[in-house]
Amino acid sequence: EISTPNSIVGEQYRIGSFYEKGLGVERSTEKARSWYGMAAEKGNANAMHNLAVLYAMDAKSEADNQAAARWFLAAAELGVKDSQFNLGILSAKGVGMKQNLEEGYKWFALVAKAGDKDAAAKREEIAKSLRPELLARARAAAELWRAKPLDAAANAVDIPQAWQGEAPVAEVDMKKAVQNIQLILGKNGYDAGKPDG
Repeated sequence: EISTPNSIVGEQYRIGSFYEKGLGVERSTEKARSWYGMAAEKGNANAMHNLAVLYAMDAKSEADNQAAARWFLAAAELGVKDSQFNLGILSAKGVGMKQNLEEGYKWFALVAKAGDKDAAAKREEIAKSLRPELLARARAAAELWRAKPLDAAANAVDIPQAWQGEAPVAEVDMKKAVQNIQLILGKNGYDAGKPDG
């Protein structure tokens, strides 16, 4: 296996995004999947999530649903909230995986803990369906859950060397700037008062 420099992983993710959105290239879900897949395999959490979304949105088979579930799980374990929410749905409904209300509860509880009201509502809906001992186990699983460490290099944004360093700070004469704004407003028929800055 050839090692991919981590700086390239971020570029693979970006290229996938370009193909997904049709930015500067002809839109292609297949090419987006391919580029996201390369970055996801190397540990890029956003690529994992986006790849899962593409599989889920364009699911033509159970294999596509399983791929979506697999990549949502990978991203969810790294702490990606949108993936956790989606995994809650897949777990609760049994799409791409065996139905598991406890898992659904856990994922919704984690997202709800971050303040998501939809996740809180779904968590409570599932809670009503669980027997007390299963609900207690699901609550404990949510409390004990910790995100896996994120590979910082595979998820870093490379900033070109030319952009790094101290940028010169421009001195702005605020009084003169406000005066100019007052003059422009006056010329356009607004009563901005005397242009005194």
